[in-house]
Amino acid sequence: MAWLRHLSRRALLVSGVLSLAPPLGAARLRPADDLGRGPCANASPRAVLAGPDEPGPRLLVRGRLFAPDGERPAAGAILYAYQTDVTGVYNRDRSAPPRLRGHMKTDADGRFEYETIRPGSYPGSTIAAHVHHHAWGGGWPAQWLGELNFADDPFVTAAERARSDAAGRFAWVQAPRREGAVFVVELNLRLKAEGTGFEERIRHGREACGLR
Repeated sequence: MAWLRHLSRRALLVSGVLSLAPPLGAARLRPADDLGRGPCANASPRAVLAGPDEPGPRLLVRGRLFAPDGERPAAGAILYAYQTDVTGVYNRDRSAPPRLRGHMKTDADGRFEYETIRPGSYPGSTIAAHVHHHAWGGGWPAQWLGELNFADDPFVTAAERARSDAAGRFAWVQAPRREGAVFVVELNLRLKAEGTGFEERIRHGREACGLR
């Protein structure tokens, strides 16, 4: 009855595989995205978007990146941040990537930190000043994340403040606190289970790492 013994072993294997599968309806992670080369391969939890000679109030952003459940830290993911300068311009050469940008790789607790300046609003607009964030790798698909806005910015609307407050510890409208000559912000970011994709004009973070 060799075929029966073979069938029993096969049944056990199938049973074992099924027992490891996620419940129906549970979020399934896509295969881990390649972190990329260059600034991604060399990324650490800390980045400098704007050096000490960059005009504008100094800003230090400390934060953590979490899985979609909002509980598990997202370790080993690439976090890409970029912003305008103090005049509200990304780059005087409009065909070039943003001048103030940086790549980080989150640590085992999902922590990251970047040093920069407070960005300016787009010239002639009433759009609130902000810092953009993208993420990929560490088992998560490439995606947009929430922006960082500032509570003392008059261009942040009441509706946006209310939506941010409703997000609890993942609020994106943050009040900078002064520590000496530096403004400090604490920011928690949460991933989505599904990727969001990138238009060609905003692929600069991934393209810098040899990714699309």
